[in-house]
Amino acid sequence: MNRTTSRIETLADGVFAISMTLLVLNVTVQTGLGHKDFLEALRSVGPKVLAYMVSFSVIAVYWIGHHNQYFWIKHTDRTFLWINVFFLMAIAFIPFSTSLIAAYPQEVLAILIYGANAMAAGILLLLHWNYAAGRGKLVPGHIDAHLATVTQRRITLGIVFYAVATGLSFLSPKLSVALLVLLPLFYMRSSEIDRFLKGQHSE
Repeated sequence: MNRTTSRIETLADGVFAISMTLLVLNVTVQTGLGHKDFLEALRSVGPKVLAYMVSFSVIAVYWIGHHNQYFWIKHTDRTFLWINVFFLMAIAFIPFSTSLIAAYPQEVLAILIYGANAMAAGILLLLHWNYAAGRGKLVPGHIDAHLATVTQRRITLGIVFYAVATGLSFLSPKLSVALLVLLPLFYMRSSEIDRFLKGQHSE
């Protein structure tokens, strides 16, 4: 019996929303400070604010990618449910890996954990799509082959970018962090998928 995806989407939206909200808990300023100490505290919290903004954008990118796939995915099965569970597990871990890189931006291990977390989410989102569009047969047979390939390619590009950026931490932690900051900007641009979905909704 085919099962609809409504409960998956509801769970996913909840996990994404909570993960985004938890990010801001890393941004704190000590209370009871004098004027000079307060200004210094605001300056010192800058890296945490940047980490919050970047990770919020990263989670948003994954939410949009996950959301867009459900334009085509209409049914689910047990394997697909578990793929979603592990994908959401990776998303829910992002607030923790963000707290590490915000507190220790020069530490290679902190960058490795953050990068591995982002890559894991990307790999699972790619598996999510490949299974649904392939062996799982959870998308209609008439899906545009080019759009299916574009979806796969965009996710793969993000995984490769994160792998390169994370690997660079061994040579230059600053450059590695800079690349991690830039990646969400690429996915903010409109894509063929966005234009297709916009056209479908306007019909």
